Amino acid sequence: MAEVTAKITVHNPTAGAPLAEESTAEMPELRESRVGILVNQKQHAELVLSAIADRLSQDYGCIKTMVGHKVTTGPAKPEVIEQLVSTSDWVLLGSAD
Repeated sequence: MAEVTAKITVHNPTAGAPLAEESTAEMPELRESRVGILVNQKQHAELVLSAIADRLSQDYGCIKTMVGHKVTTGPAKPEVIEQLVSTSDWVLLGSAD
């Protein structure tokens, strides 16, 4: 059977064209992967990102490991990043007003 290589497109909601397009051949399988969430201080960010993680859990068996917090305009504290790295296979982040 031939291998199917899909592409993932990264969009910036404030720009017209895709930010990047990469092959998914190197992406790990989502099924049963551990997802961390990094939430900024924007209104409803935690609600939206947690809902996405919950849906990925239902559809792909992803396991939500932790929710880290950061200020909207700056990086997360090193200890938050370290905890996300040690408990997650990948991190879901970002929100917009």
